[in-house]
Amino acid sequence: MPKQKETRYSAPALEKGLDILEYLAKNTTGCTLVEIAEALSRTTSEIYRMLSCLEQRGYVTKEAGTGTYNLTLKLFELGHRQSGVTLLRKAARLPMEALAARIGHACHICVQSGDSLLVLMERMPARRVCLAIGEGTVLPLTQTASGRVLLGRMSDTEVSAFLEQDAHYQSLSKAARTRYLKTIDKIRELGCEKAKSEVTPGVSDIAIPIGIPGTDISATLAVSTLESTQNTKSNQKNFDEMMKCAAQINENIGIKK
Repeated sequence: MPKQKETRYSAPALEKGLDILEYLAKNTTGCTLVEIAEALSRTTSEIYRMLSCLEQRGYVTKEAGTGTYNLTLKLFELGHRQSGVTLLRKAARLPMEALAARIGHACHICVQSGDSLLVLMERMPARRVCLAIGEGTVLPLTQTASGRVLLGRMSDTEVSAFLEQDAHYQSLSKAARTRYLKTIDKIRELGCEKAKSEVTPGVSDIAIPIGIPGTDISATLAVSTLESTQNTKSNQKNFDEMMKCAAQINENIGIKK
């Protein structure tokens, strides 16, 4: 029986970009446009277009004086973030499953993804009906309890820079902006956020910080519940159990008290 020919899909533009990145990785002192083109047997116009794109996306930088190109740390950061996500998921899986079983509600972990909030992980209780958010859900960071907790872990300078680019915050009145910043300060003081959802009517959220601020494992542990099912006793139980879960996740990550 004749051997089947292996199917190979070509992506010339992607291959050129990868060739450039790999070549620059081997030449730590930097290379000029002409040097890169000659080494890769490409025209300077081809390489120039690719370098312009890579520079715009933050993968390479061009020295003003010499015109040489060097790799930035973006690839390292992307790879490091992936490993951080894996660490966080492994550390949180069992504690979250135990939390969901104890309180009878779904719990989820959220992280910042650009200017949005990403539901990285969710665990459900063993019951027929349950309010769920869904892994992979993207939410407006500034309009969520988890998002405000993440902002509370940033410095004032970082918060200001983020909010300057946020359409929702910029649409607020001056008084509303002041109240919003006071909320961030209050979250820093309390170490958590308990609030009605601005995204889903009839739902309340509790969010607690986990992981290490300023790193790729800075996240929140959150529980969303229907307001109709809440009372003071159950809310306190949920919060207490969440604190235990957060402590266990941090311990699994390697964060000492």
